[in-house]
Amino acid sequence: ARMPSRDRTLPRAVLWDMDGTLVDTEPYWIECEHQLVQQFGNGAWTDDHAHALVGFDLRDSARYIQQHGEVDLEVDDIVNRLLDGVIARVHTRIPWRPGARELLARINAAGIPTALVTMSWRRFADAVVDALPPGSFTEVIAGDEVANGKPHPEPFRAAARALGVRTRDCIAIEDSPTGVRSATAAGCVVIAVPHVVDVPDAASHTRIASLREVDVPYLRSLMSRRRSSALRPEVKRAAVIGAAALIGAVGVGVWATADEASPPPPPAIDIPLQAWAPYWALDTSVASLTTNASALHEVSPFWYETTGATSIVVSQYTAVDEAAAFLAAAKAGGVRVTPSIVDAMPRGGMAAVLADPATRRAHVATLIDFAETGDFAGLDIDYEKFAFSDGRDTWEATRPNWVAFITELGAALRADGRTLAVSIPPIYDGGRTESSGYWVYDYAAISEHVDQIRIMAYDFSVGEPGPIAPLDFVGNSIRAAKEAVKDDSKLILGVATYGRNWLVATAGTCPADAAGEVTNVTQGNIADLIAKRGVTPLRNPTTGESSFSYDVVFEGATTCTQTRQVHYVDAFGTAERIDLARTERIGGVSLWALGFDDITTWQAIGALARPAADATTPSTAPAAG
Repeated sequence: ARMPSRDRTLPRAVLWDMDGTLVDTEPYWIECEHQLVQQFGNGAWTDDHAHALVGFDLRDSARYIQQHGEVDLEVDDIVNRLLDGVIARVHTRIPWRPGARELLARINAAGIPTALVTMSWRRFADAVVDALPPGSFTEVIAGDEVANGKPHPEPFRAAARALGVRTRDCIAIEDSPTGVRSATAAGCVVIAVPHVVDVPDAASHTRIASLREVDVPYLRSLMSRRRSSALRPEVKRAAVIGAAALIGAVGVGVWATADEASPPPPPAIDIPLQAWAPYWALDTSVASLTTNASALHEVSPFWYETTGATSIVVSQYTAVDEAAAFLAAAKAGGVRVTPSIVDAMPRGGMAAVLADPATRRAHVATLIDFAETGDFAGLDIDYEKFAFSDGRDTWEATRPNWVAFITELGAALRADGRTLAVSIPPIYDGGRTESSGYWVYDYAAISEHVDQIRIMAYDFSVGEPGPIAPLDFVGNSIRAAKEAVKDDSKLILGVATYGRNWLVATAGTCPADAAGEVTNVTQGNIADLIAKRGVTPLRNPTTGESSFSYDVVFEGATTCTQTRQVHYVDAFGTAERIDLARTERIGGVSLWALGFDDITTWQAIGALARPAADATTPSTAPAAG
């Protein structure tokens, strides 16, 4: 095998996608898909369907064909029939992408190791590689040789591991959004050269029109940019040694840093990370977004309210200048913005709007106009009155109207090139009983009409002291959603970064300005409370949360002593829940909420991400959606 180049200014390896990047075989795949569905299916196969599969693992593509093409064949049978057709065409003519073979030859001449990282199976990859000069690729990673295909980072990690290099020292060349997500999550420097499907501009990759624009000096410049960014001496962090030190440090909200005022951006983790951003935390969320934009895929401003079928307003409590600064920071950081729309109508109001087809259509039109006017990437619908205000006796009537609304809104947004997310409380099984959870939202029925279902897997204890999001509750919520929704990549786990401070006993008579029965705490302010009360939190490994109690005296016209109990998800607990989402192989996570976090949150997320930047570490993460 070719040894890595000793020139430290060059990439340690270049990792190539095949279909659409090295060879122009996407038209072959599309032609074979049409032929297969025509012969074995009952569905209508369109180029839109075909383009949706570009870059994906072949077995995932086969499952999509089963569903949308109504093809009654086994997954591997579909894959092999497609492979047979494409390989037969390749044996007749290999359509090389412009500039690809020339660039590959220049990379080989410079002594830079290469790997082909393709979701096509080995027998097809070999047919292409055999047509190149011997030794053109040092390694080949094929789709039938990895457990998780693109957009999961495993294929690129496997390639780097086979070459004996770190992914962060590699350049990946891709043509599809799916492949770009995979390579970015693995930690590579990414060149996107769009072909069949567009790859929008973003900070995560460098977009070019053709491989003819690329030469070895260009690759050197990209690596130089990565390394100079990584070496900026803005912050020097002290090492945290061992898992015990990590847990202990996060438990009390203290991490050793030389300069906490300017933390470096954390590395991207290998599962898409989103966050809601409520108006009451704008004073801290703008700074957090600015610092951590590179780790965030999407943010949802949480200050828009629907007050009627045709009315969407900004909450009166929103600091308008800070909200504008937040949106500007998201744009500057290349982060998608999908505003959350909250139901601010009186009890039963939204249910009535959706029950009338005319007002429902008017409401859909209002939402579409709002998305277009704001030029937002999509919308997040957070209508919680059904669950928490209207009463269970209304659910049976509301459920089909909600499904009709989501169906209509999803189609309208999709036609407009935008996405639809829903933020809804969890279900616990597939039934409609008292113990089934919030079945009014009908996960199964809406799943094909939305791009994301954000599971609000928190607020477990509200009326009395207890855990916020115990791990078994979170796990059950994910698994029940997976049973209802067949496309796991659409599921997004809502992850808590907060806690509650409950009054549990009072001695004496409290003055008017004493603390209320329940107040909120966040990862951003918990360390101050711990230090002020001189307490040591206890961490419960079963719930994955921390808690403590303390007494506080309030004096005024009267005097009282309150005993208070605090339960919260610490930063390590946030990382645990993100890792649970990876283990369950769902489509992403969303923090509730941006602005509740602090440096401990991002260091915990950064610690979770380190395996993604280390090619020697096996993957345990799921496919990103």
